[in-house]
Amino acid sequence: MRVNTFGKVMVAGVAVAAVAVWGSPASADPAPATDYRTLAGAGSDTTQDVMNGLAETIRVNGNKVIASWDARGTAQIKTKATNCQFTRPNGSGAGRQALRAAKGEDLGGTHGGPGKYLGSDVVGCVDFARSSAYSSTTPGTSGNLTYIPFGVDAVALAINSNSDLPRNNSFARVQRVYKCFDKNISGLPVQPLIPQAGSGTRQFWLQQMEITEQEISLGDLPCLTVAGVPNPQEHDGTVLQGHNDWVVPFAAGQFLAQGNNATIQTATGLVVEDRRGPALLTGMNLPGQAVQQPIASGVLNANFPLNRDVYNVVPTADLTNPLINQVFVGDNALACTQTVTVGSSQRNVVQLFGFGQRSASPDLFHQKCGATALKSNS
Repeated sequence: MRVNTFGKVMVAGVAVAAVAVWGSPASADPAPATDYRTLAGAGSDTTQDVMNGLAETIRVNGNKVIASWDARGTAQIKTKATNCQFTRPNGSGAGRQALRAAKGEDLGGTHGGPGKYLGSDVVGCVDFARSSAYSSTTPGTSGNLTYIPFGVDAVALAINSNSDLPRNNSFARVQRVYKCFDKNISGLPVQPLIPQAGSGTRQFWLQQMEITEQEISLGDLPCLTVAGVPNPQEHDGTVLQGHNDWVVPFAAGQFLAQGNNATIQTATGLVVEDRRGPALLTGMNLPGQAVQQPIASGVLNANFPLNRDVYNVVPTADLTNPLINQVFVGDNALACTQTVTVGSSQRNVVQLFGFGQRSASPDLFHQKCGATALKSNS
């Protein structure tokens, strides 16, 4: 059993760099699309909305400096004024691949050679990748990429709210379902779903369930490859509509942001699409422990068993870049401290979008915002 614990997490807003935002609602990608800002990023669906919030509110010398391209949208994106048109990376793994190719790496396979991502030359086209998962189950402190945490998430099992499936489950029960040992919960049929390939949430969930992609591809887990059962876009609860037996992992940070979309739009001008549908996040307990809910009193629950840091990944060689340093590095980084006006008070942007932030770094997988210790080559 592989389960994460939080350490200290902040859920209250920190008024450091307040910004008021006016104007018409802004959507996903940089608007206009020809607004080529200095730091271009892509990747995770989980963190696309919060990074849009930071992109909209962070200004350096009066200018927006982050261009964060959503996981979903047009088939292609163009991230810089010259060249840099390529297939939109959908998911943490895809974002990290695009970043590696942007530094000239040869990704192998059918990508097309050094500096190519899915056949397109992307050298210099991506400056950071959004990632909701680390590339391995074992943390490392060396590598070409540095994983800089900026928020804390919890991932829960979502059921259809119209279902009679239990609202609380043990970790062992959920794991048995995903390992295809059990086809029923409390006598009710259950069909497990996993998100789309390349998803950081898929990677994280499979790691927690102690399942490998190889096991899935070899057909060792037939309940995860049932004909007609999709691998949905992560954090899209509408897939559960009409399916009371389907269950799927869902990030609490995304669930909160989608439910808080009216407040977010008022505060930032951004539109967060509400894709929750009939999804209901269920509680979980570990052996000998009380059940914890992923969301408590309207905020991320710091004690939920399955939790993770979420990252902005940058080339290790670029940590000395003054702008990357100012935006991402250290607990005083703009990504950690940016606030926005909500009503008559200031809210930390990361927390407004549903995530927590750590105030301590007990280990490499549980780091304070802006830490640069965790590294990898992929």
